Amino acid sequence: MKTSLKPAAIVAAALIALSACKKNNDKPAFVRAEEILAKNAIPTQTFTGDATAGFTIVGEKGTKIVFPPKALQGGDGQPVSGTVTITLKEVLSKKDVMFSGVMTESNGSILESGGELLVKAQKDGKDLGIMPDSAIKVEVPKVMNDQDMGLFVLGERKRDQNGGDQQPLQNPNTWLPAPYAPFGNGPNSYSFNLPAFTWVNCDRFYSDPGPKTTITVSPVFADNNQVNDLQVMLVFRDIQTVITLPFSTSLNKFESYWNSLPVGLQADLVIIGKDSDGYLQFGTQLITISANQHINASIHRATQSEVDAFLATVN
Repeated sequence: MKTSLKPAAIVAAALIALSACKKNNDKPAFVRAEEILAKNAIPTQTFTGDATAGFTIVGEKGTKIVFPPKALQGGDGQPVSGTVTITLKEVLSKKDVMFSGVMTESNGSILESGGELLVKAQKDGKDLGIMPDSAIKVEVPKVMNDQDMGLFVLGERKRDQNGGDQQPLQNPNTWLPAPYAPFGNGPNSYSFNLPAFTWVNCDRFYSDPGPKTTITVSPVFADNNQVNDLQVMLVFRDIQTVITLPFSTSLNKFESYWNSLPVGLQADLVIIGKDSDGYLQFGTQLITISANQHINASIHRATQSEVDAFLATVN
């Protein structure tokens, strides 16, 4: 037997449905940590070229790399021939630095960046090197900074003697100057010979004659204290610098490198992690660095729009 709703019943059902939709829409759409990381990950760009004849690639953000003929070296020490694959990552903004995993600091000293790159070369799935007598020319556009820079490469970090065991090394890598590589500072780009297939950075040490200090940070959990992969960053307002604060097991706090931060600089303190349900935990606050400062940093489940709104302010 078929049944039918009377007009009044139809209206009532519609109102109930609309009410349910409204209640659902009122709930914040919390974002999962993996979604944020995937959305903001530094893309790997892939190119192919003829190693015998030489070739040029240009990245999406304007990085130009010129591979001369027979510049790529195989595992036997001989130049390779034929088609090779080049991959490139361009990190040319403070937002890029935040998601690159490679911050602008060198053995506890802060750096100003003009751009970071990761270049790799392969043939038939095997990594290649650079022939000793070859020069792979790189030009990085001045979209991040236009100051006088030098070339840095990623190397092993040495423990800060002042910090001692209170400075556990969360990231074993740091930027080291590359004195063997000539560096050009043109009107529109930085230029240099690629020293190796590794991370390279157009950088300089931040110079500030004023007093330096150490700061500490404690997370304050708003809704879930089961948070993993916690990271604390300082995104500076007036310089092209992003650094992390390692976690000190002895203090049970995040702590900057010993006497590394110039008093008076402004920065956005960013705390980020993933809770036990996989949702992003996130918090930001603008700070002015002061002597021996301690900050309680609130962290909570965040929406996509909240994260996007903050990232839109990071130049």
